[in-house]
Amino acid sequence: MSFVRENVPFQPHLDCHPAPSWRDLFISLHPYWFLTRNKIWFSDKAHSGGTMTGNLAMIRYDPRRQCIEGLRLVAKHGVHSFESWEWKPEVIIHTFNPKVELWADDPLVKIDPGCYAQHNSANEEIMMQTGYSTGVRSMVSLCHGLPPHLQSNAMALWPPQIIPVRERVRNESRHLFRGEGHRPSSLSDVSENTFRIRKWVEFGGIGAPLGAHIGEDVMTFSTVPDEYYTPTKERPWQGIWVGDYSGHGCEFLLLIQRAVDHSLGRPKSAFESPLQHHYETTYGNGRRPLPVEEGEDGSCAGRLEAIKLTGDPNVPRGEYTWVAEDIGPAGLLRIANERIFKGARVVRSLGHSAARNFRNDKFIPSQLIMVDKNTLAQYWEDFGHVSFYQRVHVDDYLKTL
Repeated sequence: MSFVRENVPFQPHLDCHPAPSWRDLFISLHPYWFLTRNKIWFSDKAHSGGTMTGNLAMIRYDPRRQCIEGLRLVAKHGVHSFESWEWKPEVIIHTFNPKVELWADDPLVKIDPGCYAQHNSANEEIMMQTGYSTGVRSMVSLCHGLPPHLQSNAMALWPPQIIPVRERVRNESRHLFRGEGHRPSSLSDVSENTFRIRKWVEFGGIGAPLGAHIGEDVMTFSTVPDEYYTPTKERPWQGIWVGDYSGHGCEFLLLIQRAVDHSLGRPKSAFESPLQHHYETTYGNGRRPLPVEEGEDGSCAGRLEAIKLTGDPNVPRGEYTWVAEDIGPAGLLRIANERIFKGARVVRSLGHSAARNFRNDKFIPSQLIMVDKNTLAQYWEDFGHVSFYQRVHVDDYLKTL
């Protein structure tokens, strides 16, 4: 029982039915239980094969069908209104009321004892019966992590270095990861933080010749450790958020709140150098210790990084969308007095923009408006536009699984 329960921590009332016993249940889906142990998974490519957009997914164990099932988390614009911004009347503000839901009609992952029984090696791909699209096939495979000492900046890795994860894997393959070197040679070599899905369209049904595969592609998935997106008293702003990207639709973000190194007078970050250059170019390089003012609880301190988990044709997944170098006193521009943002901290930030296909990307001056712990807004100065961001309460969706 414990072997199963420790892998499904978000489903406390689980029983072993329809398997004869807990032991049988565990064996029937081993070694894929790690998929249900983590709350969120994100991929390098979209379900449709888009290389810049990606997916955000949640994976559960479904006791009714004795299978592991992964569903995409999707969002769309809700009802919104328009209003003029008192502080800058030439800017029209579009309110943001996103509808976030799990898309159950077309699962990304579906592993059951029937498909798994045909394979007995960690090195094999498993055929899955997912979705309802005629002719669309998918297989899941395990990965092995690439040790840090073998990684380099010139290597295509997933996830990118700016996303804090426990393991990374290669993200380019001339032969679409068919080589055995991309998969674990034994169970002890299995990465429990990454996996891959191969999808294609097949004419003639399952078992048709390999030459009948059309549009074959591979998605690589990874997970983020809970501590980087779970809000705490000291880091209340971090979490999973959904943002309004106008014509591109809604996109999911990982917000990381970095701690402050008081000896240096600046936020800690392993990825500071390139962005620090942009900050010094835009705002100057003057820095001073970051004191906590009387009455402040310290939650508005440090650096806030917004990284895209899903992206668009301009700025793709795995890239910064904006960064506020210091949300404490040193970065404070003003306290908003206008009605729509009254009382909000407004701090310096840099927004990431690019032409289509991520060409000529640059960081531009912007202002982060910290409305409350569940709502943020970004004023893109060059565009004269305000974007809104809402926190996604991940645990609410785990309850519906």
